[in-house]
Amino acid sequence: MRALASTPRPVLYLHRGGGGFFDLLLAQVAAARLPLFLHPVAMEEGWEAFLPCLKGLGFAGAVLEEAASVPEGVRLEAEAGLAGRVDLLVPTGGELLGQYTEGVALERLLAQRFPGARALWLGALRFDLAPFLRGLGEVHVAAPSYAEGDAFLARLSPPLRGRVALRPEEVRALVLRVDLLLLNTPRPPLDLAQPYHAALALVPGAQAVAERVQLFLGPEDLWAQRVWAVLEGLGHTPLG
Repeated sequence: MRALASTPRPVLYLHRGGGGFFDLLLAQVAAARLPLFLHPVAMEEGWEAFLPCLKGLGFAGAVLEEAASVPEGVRLEAEAGLAGRVDLLVPTGGELLGQYTEGVALERLLAQRFPGARALWLGALRFDLAPFLRGLGEVHVAAPSYAEGDAFLARLSPPLRGRVALRPEEVRALVLRVDLLLLNTPRPPLDLAQPYHAALALVPGAQAVAERVQLFLGPEDLWAQRVWAVLEGLGHTPLG
């Protein structure tokens, strides 16, 4: 990774105590000797009050451990506009540029490891991540109601929109049609995982599935991709 020639600058890291992603980000900054200093701060109500300091105090940007709604007066990159959320804010040209690195990371990971796969989403619906499933071949969803599942799939282009499953028997039928399980729950139903599946866990706690599928990726794999997206957003690009 190549760092732009510049004076070392601080980066605000707003968090709720998760820790895992921060550790990976800090390790990469240290390993690549980037001119960035991470300053973790607990993300509480009113965190937007920090944002004017980014320009006035010379910060390189602010990383949000969890994506948040778009603060007033922030210009959005395309991915953040799709999601309606931001998790990286960078001062540029006298304004703040909002980015959504988690979405970028998910899309890259799926493109690299599961291009064209047929997927089933299990667990809490993340409407902000739905547009970044576009590299898959087909997406089905297990949802608490048809309206919620349909709204989730509506964020995808028509060729990718699969079925909404409500009842357990509908979910079991869809499991037979997919290659990839997208797990946004720490306690996925283990009986759904089959030896021919791959699984991507978006949250910690689903490790038990790893023994039942042919390929398992955990949240650390997604975080690793997000580290690259954050550092690129801060002006540092990969070598080669």
